[in-house]
Amino acid sequence: MNSHPTDHDKWATRRARVLMSCLGLMLVPLDGLAKDMPRITQKGDIEIWDEQYLRGAPKGWKVPENYHESFGKHGGIPNEIRFGRFGVLSGGILYTSWRPVVPLTNEQYAEGKVKLLDSHTSEVLTAEFEVKHDYVTFLISGGNMPGEACLNLLVDGKVVRSATGTGQDVLMPAAFDVKEFKGKKARIQALDTSKEPFGYITVDCIYQSTGPKGAKMVISQPLVQKQEAGSVKTVSGTAVGKIELAGGALTVAGEAVDLTKVIELDTGVAALPSDAGSRVLLSNGDILAGEITGLTDEALNLTQSTLGGLELKLGNISQAIFMPGATVKAKPGTLVQIDSRLIPGNLKWIREENIAIDCALGLVPLPRTRVRSFVFAETKVVAGAANRVVFADGSVLSGQLAVNDKGLTLKHLLLGDLALELKQVALITRSLSKVSPLTEIKSEVVKRVGPIPPPAPEVISAASGKAIRMFPGTVTRYTLPDATHPRRLRAQLVSLSGAKASVKVTVRVNGKPTLFTIDPGAAPQPVDLDLGSVKVLEIQVDSSQVIAFPSGVEWHNSLIMETNAS
Repeated sequence: MNSHPTDHDKWATRRARVLMSCLGLMLVPLDGLAKDMPRITQKGDIEIWDEQYLRGAPKGWKVPENYHESFGKHGGIPNEIRFGRFGVLSGGILYTSWRPVVPLTNEQYAEGKVKLLDSHTSEVLTAEFEVKHDYVTFLISGGNMPGEACLNLLVDGKVVRSATGTGQDVLMPAAFDVKEFKGKKARIQALDTSKEPFGYITVDCIYQSTGPKGAKMVISQPLVQKQEAGSVKTVSGTAVGKIELAGGALTVAGEAVDLTKVIELDTGVAALPSDAGSRVLLSNGDILAGEITGLTDEALNLTQSTLGGLELKLGNISQAIFMPGATVKAKPGTLVQIDSRLIPGNLKWIREENIAIDCALGLVPLPRTRVRSFVFAETKVVAGAANRVVFADGSVLSGQLAVNDKGLTLKHLLLGDLALELKQVALITRSLSKVSPLTEIKSEVVKRVGPIPPPAPEVISAASGKAIRMFPGTVTRYTLPDATHPRRLRAQLVSLSGAKASVKVTVRVNGKPTLFTIDPGAAPQPVDLDLGSVKVLEIQVDSSQVIAFPSGVEWHNSLIMETNAS
């Protein structure tokens, strides 16, 4: 007789152990553990969102692709390890905005694919419900990313309560105190706009309840957007401090600032990424973030947090984008599905449940969750707009900006005169005569050295505007335009996100080198160099140690300015 266990015996034993473990998890709370465990549900609860009961996107909800993420299929033990006891007790099925990240090979990195972090963004928005109980209770975990990876309660379209994770995956009970909103209509929003490590949110078991059910985290105050110290960059230098606007005067740290001399004004208000949610790309390249609510023969309806309800003329629109994520390029008159499939045709309607296109197959209504965008026309950037304004909600508008007794006024080419409050604005950049961004200076790559040739420097979009990303083993030469006065180079050197190695940056002016060392995760390093009357500027990037991917540096707010610029 064979005394060695067979494969069948091994699997039977393993199943038995898993079963006993699951039974143990079910029985332990009954024997005293339940006394210190908050309840998930209680009598009288009104369900808002419980994943184990949601088999498809409910009517009136706004959900992304791959809405359902089931961990229950892995059994109770993995859930207990990753999500804690509530991961099992909540039913084993929950929603998370996390997506796996596959590391890139050296070859892919050399092709310029350098982002190793989870760049997935997501938004789930429930249908409206009436607030009937004193509390909204839920389970939550994920990164500590206030305003970026969070669960929000929206009333009248505004965030009135917000919760985020604590930097770990174990689900924790939490509650919103909503007594003041009883009788009003509200929605729950699970939002992930973060592209940082641990920048995701996991939620489950959202109910209206008469009490907080023992949750230690009870949130009873509205979300307060903290304004950090701002900064103002002028042709004379940079001043740091609180930015204020009162009585028609703009001040930083109590000192008056002439807006006509400003190159960049950072208010200290955090801004969402411009691709964080649904938005409209205007024909001049500007962006309006907001909820796209309808379509007429002549206009697109948009509800925008800064400007309110807008009717945008179709002739002023380049693209309507219905979900978070990058803008997809396509020919005018094309509907783009979430899988990037293209459907040429005419857009007929935009409704809460679906979006219809008249195409070769006839009139085809598509679930709104299947549509990424519709392209109306090509984007034609208009030159001459002296100011660029980045809003807290991710909108970006350009035009002539003025300060008056009531605040700021932006004269926009397509939208007319817009009255703005400083608290709505995150960043203002201005184009001045005799001041040129380095991104617009003629350049050539004169050297790319390495076992795998590094990617060429590239111009990227950053919150502060266009920036230049450079990689170790490159030398770039800039040919400066003619000038009547000496010039300076002012910029900030920023480590590449997720960098694993320090980078050396050498700037040569008339053969004289100036060296900067940029360490991973370090604060931005200021650059202020006298260029004199040179015509050629050379920038070399090397690794200060054995190169590790990703590795590189970004030039932010890089300006070439004449010393008498005005």
